[in-house]
Amino acid sequence: MDGVKPAVGTDLIALQPAATLLAPHDARLERLRQQASCSAVQFAAVYAPLLERFAEYVQRVPCAARPECTILESRLAAAERSLARRRGAILPRNAGPEHVAREADLWTYVLFSAALLRRLAAEFAPWAITVWSSQRRPLGRWRPPVAPRGLAHMPRAAAYDAQPSDDAPGVDWTLLAVGALVPPAASNWLWREPHIHAVWRQLFSGEPPAELIPLLTP
Repeated sequence: MDGVKPAVGTDLIALQPAATLLAPHDARLERLRQQASCSAVQFAAVYAPLLERFAEYVQRVPCAARPECTILESRLAAAERSLARRRGAILPRNAGPEHVAREADLWTYVLFSAALLRRLAAEFAPWAITVWSSQRRPLGRWRPPVAPRGLAHMPRAAAYDAQPSDDAPGVDWTLLAVGALVPPAASNWLWREPHIHAVWRQLFSGEPPAELIPLLTP
């Protein structure tokens, strides 16, 4: 259990389902639905599952860069900014009108998913997160390679606490989280367009192409 001991005074945060975590953000979620400019069926197939999985993944862990808000709040705001900028962007650059129209929905999803998931490991690096049972017994530190679907999916997990970490940043596990969180329907959609899929993967392991930087910059 990584040397973690029960602490009577520890303030634990109960793990919550996605619906509870997303409820305070209903207005922003509605704006995202409108900005996605896709059918209700498509939104339900690829956007909603990622939002729900992401919310359960990050829970209410604070955003280290903006301690007044959570990672969830910060990343939802980033997604809204990226989709707002997307409306005036032609992707891919210099492509013909038919090409642009055919790929428009997928490029929008690329930006949406990148805004939520890009550099996620760095977002968690400042925190040491301990998971606790319903009996307030420590279950150990959450480590993504061991529980890639998030701390809520650790066996017997009921609560957690996030304390500043003294550890040096480790290996970037963002792609591991991407694989666990992106729904199969979205993965299949991306696979059908190999050139877009290649750009999408690059967003999680390196710098984005120049044409996407203005759309993803905070």
